[in-house]
Amino acid sequence: MTVWFDVEDLIRFFQSAKRPTGIQRFSFEVCAATAHLAGQTNDIGFCRRNELGTRLLRVDFAALEASIRASSEHILQPPAAIAAAPPAAPPTPSRLFTLARSLPPAYRLPLGEIYRSGLASARATKTLAKACLAALRPAPVPDSSPAPRLPAETASLPLSLQPGDWLVNLGASWERPYTRAFLDHLDKSGIRLGLFAHDMIPDLFPEWCTHSMVQDFSDWLEDTVPRASQVFAISNHTLKDLEFCLKRRNRPVPPYALLPPGGNGTAPTAKLPRPLPQPYILMVGTIEARKNHGGMLRVWRRLLNDPPANGVPCLVFAGKAGWLTSDLMQQLENARHLDGKILFVDQPSETQLAALYQHCLFTLYPSLYEGWGLPVTESLCFGKPVAASSSSAIPEAGGSFCCYFDPDNLTDAYTKIRTWIEQPEQPAAAAARIAQHFTPPRWTDTARSLLHDCTAARPASAPMRASKIAGEHNPPQHAGGG
Repeated sequence: MTVWFDVEDLIRFFQSAKRPTGIQRFSFEVCAATAHLAGQTNDIGFCRRNELGTRLLRVDFAALEASIRASSEHILQPPAAIAAAPPAAPPTPSRLFTLARSLPPAYRLPLGEIYRSGLASARATKTLAKACLAALRPAPVPDSSPAPRLPAETASLPLSLQPGDWLVNLGASWERPYTRAFLDHLDKSGIRLGLFAHDMIPDLFPEWCTHSMVQDFSDWLEDTVPRASQVFAISNHTLKDLEFCLKRRNRPVPPYALLPPGGNGTAPTAKLPRPLPQPYILMVGTIEARKNHGGMLRVWRRLLNDPPANGVPCLVFAGKAGWLTSDLMQQLENARHLDGKILFVDQPSETQLAALYQHCLFTLYPSLYEGWGLPVTESLCFGKPVAASSSSAIPEAGGSFCCYFDPDNLTDAYTKIRTWIEQPEQPAAAAARIAQHFTPPRWTDTARSLLHDCTAARPASAPMRASKIAGEHNPPQHAGGG
């Protein structure tokens, strides 16, 4: 029996991305840990699909891993340079703007509407131009050539899986789903399919996702997941959500196993240069609506309006801009990032991120909903306490080492954050508990659990593990589901 990992999602993701986030981080680290455990044996392999999705192609994972790690460590700017880019000074009012402010409201208001409409039109024109340029780009590189920047595919070596083998997809398998003909072939050939459930956000909270993602995810739940031999889930909360989403579709729930993630268990022990001269609180994650960056903007404005005696630290957003965030980015720009009290570090390298973790006062994770919350685990691995949301699976990631608040209640969040700022002995005590009692989870443990579940070779008709999902599960809420 051989366990084959479909790394199609990783290859496509890193054709444009600089470093992994969320789903791809999990998929990459587990695959890398599995490859290192397997050594040179023939029990583990890596593959991708051809463009038609009709056959599998071998992948040289060692080359793929080297390419991804080199890309992730590419330093866009030295850590110390983060502080060298102060927020832009407010623009000097033009003579036209000064004249407009002197006009009566009957003239000023419609002129303002015309001005804002012009800005919106300019942004829409820019977006349309980008879309047109994208449509004119050459077709994707065919399978006979290596993918851009990732020389990992050996297209000349097509792959034939044997009965009893596993094909495991740990990534966003709904984004390029398996065809029905491909799934039929797996069934007829006795090949077992393993899928991973990171979260059910597109199905439970479509307002946080693009329309295409919602549709793709729904099709995946309807057609692909019920045909899996095994579903691996990142948390107990995600397992419950998966059961709920399938049952309301009257679709069968396949056998499943819990597979919590590792973390940054190899966090550097050497001190890195301080990235910012002033005290700061770190918030790591892609900027998306559900991550609650907008809520933290309001919390920080409230802190600045009534500052603690020991001052207001900077809030650092470390990640990349995601979808449906144009309003938030415009708010930050209009507020001039609260005169420099909110900083945005775009896609920091591994070294930059480690430096940000090492020198922060504590970290912040106010997300409205998560399947796990890898930045919580990473923060604890760096010995840094977290002021975290009590929503969904986040308490599974943080355990007893976090200070929790209701992310839907900004007054609660404000109170907890302000207390940790005003009383630094509290996060210091939390850091001491982490140093004494927290054991950093390792990606190799996640990999071993995965391989154990595959080699256990349960038949496809095996019943669900009732001990993991107990009782009825109501539709999840934004918060308080942990």
